[in-house]
Amino acid sequence: MSILSDDKLKARQAILIGDYGEDAPYHPLDQVENHIRDLMPAGWELHSSDDYDMLEMERLEAYDLCIVYTDAFNKKINPRHAAGIITYVVNGGGLLILHCGVSLQETRYELKQLMGAQYGGHEEYGALEMHIASPGHPIMKGIHSFVMEEEPYEFTLLPGAERTILMEYTMNGDTWPAAWCSHYGMGRTVYLMPGHHAASFDYPEYRTMIAQSICWVAGCD
Repeated sequence: MSILSDDKLKARQAILIGDYGEDAPYHPLDQVENHIRDLMPAGWELHSSDDYDMLEMERLEAYDLCIVYTDAFNKKINPRHAAGIITYVVNGGGLLILHCGVSLQETRYELKQLMGAQYGGHEEYGALEMHIASPGHPIMKGIHSFVMEEEPYEFTLLPGAERTILMEYTMNGDTWPAAWCSHYGMGRTVYLMPGHHAASFDYPEYRTMIAQSICWVAGCD
């Protein structure tokens, strides 16, 4: 009979950071938190927090994965938090940014560079045609093009940033990036554009993307 070591028994740790109540006028964390928790792989523990100080490197380094769903469009992210996120990823951490989590870049240009794209607003909520751009990538395994109701964020991809576009959407004849991933230093990042509200997490294709993104970005794929 073999005896498992403490390290093998220990669950891997993930932190989900967002905003609750009046601090999240558009994307409250409580409406999606349980959906994300349901998609965590076996053997993982998910912790949730609305404390942005969790983004400091000294705190982030305790986690194998950081998931961001912040509604920070009207908040100022301080340099310490930005440095914490970047250092965490450079040192090998996994960062998964969902929908409104891109708001962290609103006041920090260095986070635009980390994300590889600049947010430029959005059109009205509606039906979007999602097309798979990298069908061979592990995040997109088993996923085919689909249509979903979503808030269509628009992005300008930054030159010089290395990234793999995973999915695109078409709207009014234009094509926009809807999901991408990258290696950054020793770590990995993924951005998934959908996720406006709880209904977004009911689409089986999107649920699969989130689950497979968690595995890829945390290096357990």
